[in-house]
Amino acid sequence: MRPLPVLILGALLATGLPARAQDPQTPPPQPRPQVRRAHPGNGEFKQLGLTEEQKQKLRAIRQQYPDDPKARRKAAQEVLTPEQRDKLKELRRQRREARRAPQQQPPPPQP
Repeated sequence: MRPLPVLILGALLATGLPARAQDPQTPPPQPRPQVRRAHPGNGEFKQLGLTEEQKQKLRAIRQQYPDDPKARRKAAQEVLTPEQRDKLKELRRQRREARRAPQQQPPPPQP
């Protein structure tokens, strides 16, 4: 192996990178906007057919426990009817499965 081509390549890379970093015509990368849902799982509650009274109680629970999801979930369970609890459990199970689905490997193609 000849050391001269390696040295030339190294010199080109070493001198080219600082010049590229100082290029004034290249705009700095823009930060990606972060999309955050206000309340994860809200879509599930919309599918439960809540009464206005239940909606008001759930809003109060969200305000009462803003940083404690376990307490918020427990209090919300008390507001729901047994049928709504069952449906919510099923919706959450479906959401978990949908989240895991892309991680699963597709079956190999058949010849």
